Amino acid sequence: MRSKQFRDKSTGKDKLVTKYESQSAYAESFRYIRANIDFAGIDQEYKAMMITSPDPDSGKSLISSNLAVTYAALNKKTLLIDLDLRKPTAHKIFPECYSSYGLTGFLQGVVGVEEAIVPSDVPNLSVLPVGITPADPAALLNSVKMQKLYQELYAEYDRIIIDTPPVMAVADAQTIASWVDGTILIVRNNYTKQENAKKALQKLEVAGTKVIGTIFNNTNMKMKAYYYGNN
Repeated sequence: MRSKQFRDKSTGKDKLVTKYESQSAYAESFRYIRANIDFAGIDQEYKAMMITSPDPDSGKSLISSNLAVTYAALNKKTLLIDLDLRKPTAHKIFPECYSSYGLTGFLQGVVGVEEAIVPSDVPNLSVLPVGITPADPAALLNSVKMQKLYQELYAEYDRIIIDTPPVMAVADAQTIASWVDGTILIVRNNYTKQENAKKALQKLEVAGTKVIGTIFNNTNMKMKAYYYGNN
C-alpha cells in the first residue's frame, strides 16, 4: 500500500480517515485494500484476519481500525478485536468504546461477552477492547476460555479484524496467527529492516497462517494505494 504514513501516536479524527474523510484518497486506499483481500479470498473467504508488523510503530493499529470500518460500510457485521494486550490502542482510536472490562473482564468472569463488546459509532462495527492490561498475556491467549470465546465470535460475525503485537517483539502474534483465516503484514518503509521482515514472515509461516499480503506504509510515496499479495 502506498499511502500517508499512518502512526499510532496521532490523536483525534485524523486516525479514522475512513469514517471522517470517507471521500478522501486515503479512505479510498483502504477500500482498495479491502477489495484486494476479498478478491484473494474468492475460493476461501478470509472471514477472520489479523494485522501485525515486524516492529512497533508501523501503523498496524490504525490500519486495522480503518480496514474494519470499510468492512462495516458493506453492511457486514464486523468486530475489531484488540489483542495487543501489552499496548492496547483500540480504545484510543474509538474512544466511545473505552471499557474498564473488555476482554480481560470477560475472561475473569466479571462481565458477559455482551458487556465486554462495545458498539462503536460506526454502523455494523463493534470493538472488543482489552480492558485492564493483563499481567500474563500469553496465559490469557492460550486459555481454554479464550479459545471458546474466539469460536463463538467467529460464528457470530461476518468479519473479524484482530490487531496483534509485533511479530518480532513477543510470541503472541504467532499464537493468534494459528487461529485466523489469514494475516496481513505491515511494513513501514525506511524503518522496518529487511531481515526483520523476512524473519516475521518465517515466524508466521511456522504458525501455519496464510499470509494474504503486505501493506507498505510509506510517507514518501504518492497517495494512490497498492496492495501486494504474495500469491
